[in-house]
Amino acid sequence: MAAIEHTAEAKRSQGIWRLLLPSGHSVLDKVWIPFTILFIITVLEFVVAFTMPKGGPRVFIFVCMTLAKAFYITAYFMHMKYERASMALIIISPMLLLMALFVALWYEGSKLFQLLFGG
Repeated sequence: MAAIEHTAEAKRSQGIWRLLLPSGHSVLDKVWIPFTILFIITVLEFVVAFTMPKGGPRVFIFVCMTLAKAFYITAYFMHMKYERASMALIIISPMLLLMALFVALWYEGSKLFQLLFGG
């Protein structure tokens, strides 16, 4: 009888952790692996910021690293990596379309600025 009560208590004590953690993963894995990956990307951003001259390639690298961090944060902390592909596409595709709109408006705006102000 004591063994049955012990296993029921063990299941109850796991409670929320059993729901939050996939099997075989510890709390350290869920916290420190994402922290390390995001930290490495941030350090690379600082290296690029202080070593590369200003210009297009530097901006392109910053945008790529920022998007990598955004996708990783979305996938890991918003639990998108556990969703079906269709759900992820529903959330990510509007962001991609907005980025394409931003690039198009930036290009058109720069051409209009050159036309109006000669610069």
